[in-house]
Amino acid sequence: MVNLVLSFLCQPEVEASLTLLISIIIFGIMRYIRSSYLFIGVYLLAVYVLIRWIARGGQYNALKTKDLSGKTYLITGAAGGIGKQTALELAKRGAKVVLFARPSNLQEAINDVKKVARDSKLVSGYPIDLGDLRAIRTGVEQYKKSEGQNAPITALINNAGVMACPYALTKDGFEMQMGTNHFGHFYLTQLLLSQLLQSKSRVVNVSSLVHAKWKVPCTSDTYAQQLNKETYNPWNAYSLSKTANIVFTHELHRRFHSQGLNAYVLHPGGVDTGLQRHISMSQLAFAPFRLLLLKTQLQGAQTTLYCAASDDVVSGTYYSDCREAEVGNPHANDSERAREWWDFSEKIITEKIKELN
Repeated sequence: MVNLVLSFLCQPEVEASLTLLISIIIFGIMRYIRSSYLFIGVYLLAVYVLIRWIARGGQYNALKTKDLSGKTYLITGAAGGIGKQTALELAKRGAKVVLFARPSNLQEAINDVKKVARDSKLVSGYPIDLGDLRAIRTGVEQYKKSEGQNAPITALINNAGVMACPYALTKDGFEMQMGTNHFGHFYLTQLLLSQLLQSKSRVVNVSSLVHAKWKVPCTSDTYAQQLNKETYNPWNAYSLSKTANIVFTHELHRRFHSQGLNAYVLHPGGVDTGLQRHISMSQLAFAPFRLLLLKTQLQGAQTTLYCAASDDVVSGTYYSDCREAEVGNPHANDSERAREWWDFSEKIITEKIKELN
């Protein structure tokens, strides 16, 4: 518990918030001291620079000198947020980048990534809605038809997600957050598994520190509680889906690491993206501070880039701010629960697929 509290206090956005609080207290004291407007202006500027430097968190600076020519990255949720920033940074360094996103803004994202890519021909995209199993299957079929059944994959980056949304179901009847954040990515990874194994690829799953909010295991019972509208809680559902990302990563590592597949999971930090659109506080009281205290989308993509391209990462490990971090939910490290959750995920998706057929 102590380690978890310390881990929370060490988060960049928390450190930045504490720095802001201290600076306000100091500024209040300065009222009683004769200070010139110039001194006050310099003080405020210094505070702003310090807070922004703290808030940015860990940076994967080594990426700036990397040549990713010949490498291929598949990214979900690549039409916006840290997914798009990940695609932009990889394309700048010569990688082939495949964007998976909803069709509404996919083409615009493809065009934006092509503008910065070393070679625009190395940028492509396919429509995939992680909340629709049929759309996932169709998108993968289009990808394989165009790119090739055995096209090499350096890394699959499972980035897309929704957070703390009102109660809703996916087209297949899954609870929206678990359906999008976990089941959709689980199915996508399975459809690409033969290519991932053949390429000895990486799978990078984007989780969240919020996985530690609801400290329960991923089971059919805890999932059923969030599937039920009467017992649904937006943050508990999000927490459970993010724990599922970690559990999925551990089990993916256990099952396939010996065959050359590596799996990583990460917390990107508090990032200023559209992911907070369902949080009323962020739109009201917290809105003025978002640009000051939260990471930019590029800064939020750093740990994803680190897990996708660094030679220093260790398979089966949870990362935050470009370094190894402690998992906050002890149930996420339960190997037996991980096996059971994998089997449950496989079973429930198989049943849904049979209904589609």
